[in-house]
Order: sequence, then C-alpha cells, then structure tokens
Amino acid sequence: MRLNASSRVTITMLTPFKGRERYIKIVKMKYSQAIVQPMQVTSKIGLIFGIILIMVLILVTATADNLTAEDYYNQGIDYAKLQQYTDAVASYDKAIQINPDYSNAWYNRGNALLNLGKYDDAVASYDKVVKIDPQYSDAWVNRGVTLGKLGRYDDAIASYDKAIQINPNDADAWYNRGNAFLYLDRYDDAVASYDKAIQINPQYADAQQNREVALNQKSGNTTATPVQKSQQPTPTMTLPPLNQQPTIKVPLVYAPFGAIAIMVALSGLRKRR
Repeated sequence: MRLNASSRVTITMLTPFKGRERYIKIVKMKYSQAIVQPMQVTSKIGLIFGIILIMVLILVTATADNLTAEDYYNQGIDYAKLQQYTDAVASYDKAIQINPDYSNAWYNRGNALLNLGKYDDAVASYDKVVKIDPQYSDAWVNRGVTLGKLGRYDDAIASYDKAIQINPNDADAWYNRGNAFLYLDRYDDAVASYDKAIQINPQYADAQQNREVALNQKSGNTTATPVQKSQQPTPTMTLPPLNQQPTIKVPLVYAPFGAIAIMVALSGLRKRR
C-alpha cells in the first residue's frame, strides 16, 4: 500500500534481532494512522447515509397509504353507483376499520349486501347502524325490507314501526309496512298502511295498486297481483365529522429498504466505537 507523505514510516536502523519488536511496533503505529483513520471517516459517512435513508423511508411511508375513512366511504359510493357492490363492500369495510362507529358506512354496506342478495349480512350491518344511531330511520326501513326478503314479516313490521316513530311522514316506510301486512293476509292493516303512504304522497302509484290488491283479496278476488317491489331509501351521501385520525399503514414493499437502512446505521455506530 502506498502511504502519503504525512504517514510515511521512518525506520531506524537497529542491530538485527535486538530491535525487531520495536520495529514491528513502529510499523503497526504508522499503518494504524494511515488505515484506521480513513475507516473512521467511512463509518461516519455510513452512519449519516443510514440516518438519511431511514428519514426518506419514513417520509415515503407516511404518504403511501393515508386515505381517510371518508375517502374509503366515497370510494364505496362510487362503486355502488357502478353496481360494483362487492368492491363497494370492501371499501366500506376499510372505512369501518378506521372508524368502527361510522354509521353511514355501515348503512351503505348493508345496502350493497342487500343488492348482492346477502340478506343475513345486510341485516347485521343495519343492526350495527341502529345500535350506533337508534334514530337512523332509513336503516330501520332497509332493515325491514331485508327481513321481508327473508320471510320474517313480523320482524319487518316492527322495523318499519321504528322508522315511522322517528319519521311519521316516511311514505316508503308506510308502503313497505303495507306490503308486509299483505303477505301476512292482514288486509285491513295493509290497506291502512297504503292509505297513509298515499296521504303523504298522492302520486304513489305502487301504493295505490297494492291497496286495490289488498281490497280484492279481502273480498275473495285473488286474481289481482300485488306489486313485488319494496321501496328503499336512497343511499345517504352525508359525511359525519370524524374525531379519529386515520392509521398509517406501511406498505410491505418498503420493508427491505427499512432493514438496509437500520443495518447501515448500526454498522456505522459499531465502527465509531
């Protein structure tokens, strides 16, 4: 190895063998100055590089997946508009992971599951909504619609009654209540419910038709067919304020870079010691 002028070894001429130990000591000392000092500089550079790499990794990670619950919620709404209900459910699930009490996300999750024909799961979502917010009348209505599809008409009527207690002028709740009574052959109760729906909305053609069906079936005329249609409230688009900050997830692809950065930093620390 070529040494620079400042670290060149000066060798004192000694009697053979007697000065051998001193000679070796001098060589080791001079080579240490020439080699170890640059290594210390290199270790400092490695430490600095490792710290910088870690900082860059943190910055990249922090912006990699910082979608809020509202972002995922709106994704779900967009998927639902495209009738991509499975993707909509997945987006609502992510919103709920961030904010488990996000009633609108639970409600629209139920709507998507209802459209997928997963009625039991839809009922479970609506149950979650009304547990979070007992005054959520649309959730009570759609819960009743879903229970009706499961043939649970008495439970459906109880759900419609909850919605009507909250919003007595909900024509859809009265109409669907009439349908449930019609399926139970309780014609007078069905007609009374249809009358209320028509009173609220005089243009409610389905309620008018099913009212005539109920009257005909009550009189023994079973030729008329009721409208096989349950009215569902429009999916809510309102966004309640969130108090909980979204969690930041570290993408798996950055894990190797994090490991390298930590190793470089630790190596630099060891060398400094």
